[in-house]
Amino acid sequence: MKTKILLLILFCLSINQIKSQTFEIPKNVVLSAKEDYAKYEKEIIACVNWLENSPLDKDVSKRKEANVFFMKWLTGSPTVSINLNADYIIKYTEKNPDLLLIFMAGWTRYSLENNYSNDQMKGYYEGFKSMISVYKRGIGIQKEKNMEKLIKIYDEGQLEDWITKNLKK
Repeated sequence: MKTKILLLILFCLSINQIKSQTFEIPKNVVLSAKEDYAKYEKEIIACVNWLENSPLDKDVSKRKEANVFFMKWLTGSPTVSINLNADYIIKYTEKNPDLLLIFMAGWTRYSLENNYSNDQMKGYYEGFKSMISVYKRGIGIQKEKNMEKLIKIYDEGQLEDWITKNLKK
């Protein structure tokens, strides 16, 4: 029985690893008209998944290209808007600046998968959830006490309440 469980766990981990390796950055991206952005939405979601599931210290050049593709798309997107309070986020990304892009990526994926939702609370929740996922893996990450506190809040199921309370400040 232990062998079957171990094999199942290994299988699930390998599927996740394969999933994170399959993203290819589109070539010759054209983002000049509103319609152009819609064409790349599936690639943006795949990019977000790859950024979130790939170690920060591996495939560094591909990660830079993926970051550029994502930011180029996001900054011109007519459908996805992130209302980011830098003062609110900076204390969680100061030691790990890559987590800021991961935050925006998580928010973007949520918006795209939920009919272009502009729900700020849900956007923050999904952004923080993505940051936490990357941080918990600990690969290419510096330990940071504010992130540790945020993870504790998340693990206790209190992240939504915490965001609601802190967004009002």
